[in-house]
Amino acid sequence: MKQKNNIKENQQMRTNLMRLVAGAILATLFLPVGAENENGDNLPAGNEQKRGVNYSPNLLTASSRTSTTLGDDIDRYPGGFDFSITLGKKHRHRRKGSTDLFMSGVGIGFVSALGEPAPMDVSMGRSLEINWTEAIGLRYNFNRRNSLELAMGFLWRNYRMTHQYRFQQDAAEVLNVVPYPAGAVPKFSRLHIFQMTFPLMYDLNLKHGWHFVVGPELAVNGGCNSHTRTIKTRYSIDGEKYKEKTTDLRINPVSVNLVASVRFHFIGLYVRYSPCDVIDHNYGPKFQSLSAGFTLWGF
Repeated sequence: MKQKNNIKENQQMRTNLMRLVAGAILATLFLPVGAENENGDNLPAGNEQKRGVNYSPNLLTASSRTSTTLGDDIDRYPGGFDFSITLGKKHRHRRKGSTDLFMSGVGIGFVSALGEPAPMDVSMGRSLEINWTEAIGLRYNFNRRNSLELAMGFLWRNYRMTHQYRFQQDAAEVLNVVPYPAGAVPKFSRLHIFQMTFPLMYDLNLKHGWHFVVGPELAVNGGCNSHTRTIKTRYSIDGEKYKEKTTDLRINPVSVNLVASVRFHFIGLYVRYSPCDVIDHNYGPKFQSLSAGFTLWGF
C-alpha cells in the first residue's frame, strides 16, 4: 500500500511540475515585451521615448465616461456620453484650433404655451418635451475654455390640456379650442409636434466640471410626415371611451429657439424659449412656447 501511495505522489508531483513549466513557457511567449510602467520605462522596441512620457500603443483610446478619441488622449468634454474624433492637432488638452466630432445625451422637460388665448389652457406640468438636440455635432475649440458647437438633433413636444376644452381641427384645417360633447369626462387633449433642430452653441468651460452653454437653435417643424404634427384627444361618455386623432396639423414650417444651459459633469439644466408662433397664423391660435428641464449625458 505504501508503495502504491508513493507512486501516486510521484505522478502527482510530475504532473504539477509539467503544468508549471508549461505555464512559464506560455507566459514567456505571450507576455508583451517591455511593458510600460508608470515612469515610462521599458517601452516597446522601436518606440524609444524619454522617461515620464506616456506611450499609447492603440490608436483608439477610451475613457471612463465612454468617450472615444482618434489620436492622443485629449481633455474630455464634461457631461455625459461624448463620442469625439480629434480632427485638428493632437493634444492632451484642448488647444487653440482643435476640432471634435461629438455626440451628446438626451433631455426631458416641461413646456408651456405663452400668450395662449382663452379658453386655451395648456398645463405645463403635464406637457412634456423630449430632446436629443446634439445627436451629432462639430465643435471648434478656441482654447481650453471656449468653444463653438454646430450640431443636428431632434425635439418632441406635447402641448396638453386636461380641463373642459379640447383641440379640434375643422374642415378648413383651422385649429380651434372647443368644449367637449355634453356629458363627456375629459382625459386629455394634446398637440404633438416634432422638430429637427440645428443648434449653434457657445460653450464656456467654467472649470471644476461646470459648463455654461448658450445660443440659437434653428428648428424645422414637422418634416414631411403628417404624423409628426398631430392632435390627439381622449374622453369618455357614460363609461364608453372615445379617441380622436387628427394628422397634418398646420404649423409654422421653420422657427428659431433660444437655448441656455448650465451643466455639472453629466447632469444639466436648460431653458428653451421659442419666440415664433407654433401654429401658422392663418390656421389657429397664436402662442409661443417656453420649456425647462434637465439633461443627462450632456446637453
